[in-house]
Amino acid sequence: MALGAQRLRGRGAVPGALQARGRQEREESDPEMVPVLRAIAGQVAQQDLNLKRLGLYVAAQKGNVRFAFAQKNPDPSLKVILSNLMTLARGTGQIRNNLDYLAVRCRLASSQALSDPKMEKASLIILAEIRQLQLELNFVYLDSVAVQKAGWMLSRPKDKYLRSSVWMLVESMRRMQNSVYSVYDAARDLALRCR
Repeated sequence: MALGAQRLRGRGAVPGALQARGRQEREESDPEMVPVLRAIAGQVAQQDLNLKRLGLYVAAQKGNVRFAFAQKNPDPSLKVILSNLMTLARGTGQIRNNLDYLAVRCRLASSQALSDPKMEKASLIILAEIRQLQLELNFVYLDSVAVQKAGWMLSRPKDKYLRSSVWMLVESMRRMQNSVYSVYDAARDLALRCR
């Protein structure tokens, strides 16, 4: 019973102590946190632009595959398409690595985050940029699936490299989804800590 009474007495003092601690921490926090969060938002936006550029090339490959198989000898065109698909898969991997890095930066910022309206606004901008990135990824994924479908429907049995390259492109898009989830979760945690 003494413990219960002690808890009741402590309830009134704890919120006051937390509020005072919050003010003290805010004065002692890193003054450069808001510019860091803005920089993260800009880097997410840059990855969105990179993905848009990559998406234009992915969409072009669908027409390239159709053009190649409309020719009598598609082999020279298929070599170029294979090279393009490998480059696109590597570009997707680079964007994925950048997103993983941004997720780590968001987690680090989250560990230092305080309840601050400016920090909350900056973290919400990061979330908005990630949502835009997700929408772009959806479009690029659909285009890569269309390239895969065209490659599988038009290819000959001896075009196994084309089939595997198109599959690798679609698979790299799927892996990028995990990185988008990771950076979104980190930014959401950051936004919740900044409330």
